[in-house]
Amino acid sequence: MTMMTGVWWVAVRMAQALRRDCKGSALVEGAVVVPVLIMLLFGVYEFSWFFYQQHVISTGLRDAARYLARSHDPSDFASPIWGAAQESAKNLAATGSIGGGPARVKGWTAAMVVPRCSQVDNSPPARGQSAYRGGLAIYVVTVSTRFTDPSLGFFGLFGLPLPIISVSHSERAIGPG
Repeated sequence: MTMMTGVWWVAVRMAQALRRDCKGSALVEGAVVVPVLIMLLFGVYEFSWFFYQQHVISTGLRDAARYLARSHDPSDFASPIWGAAQESAKNLAATGSIGGGPARVKGWTAAMVVPRCSQVDNSPPARGQSAYRGGLAIYVVTVSTRFTDPSLGFFGLFGLPLPIISVSHSERAIGPG
């Protein structure tokens, strides 16, 4: 037996011994699986944070649209009463209070809230009734916003852009009770 054959034989025996040895396999498996699980956990947390922020903004816009739908004469856009109602509705959406206060969502301000009132034709057809109950014109108040969500930073790790929350809510204007 030559020297080379002896070295080869020792290397083959060591490889077989390592293949049968299972003592360090759990550590290797853990080293591969744990980072993947941590990334999955932080991803779930980041997306749940995003959906929570979207829900809070949607709730604020719904409150503002309902407030404007009950305001005095939304069809008179030049009225100072309508202008004041719009400002109050913007504060209500962004802070939860007509007078203002701390923001519902960090970075979302009343200036980002866009209220508008549009007219829907409700004249009756040649035969039959109008599509909606009410006069010849029905007013619909729509409050919308577009806001870049201040993410927790997980999107940046993957080079993804920050998510944009774009929400709108409409209510039929019914006037003061």
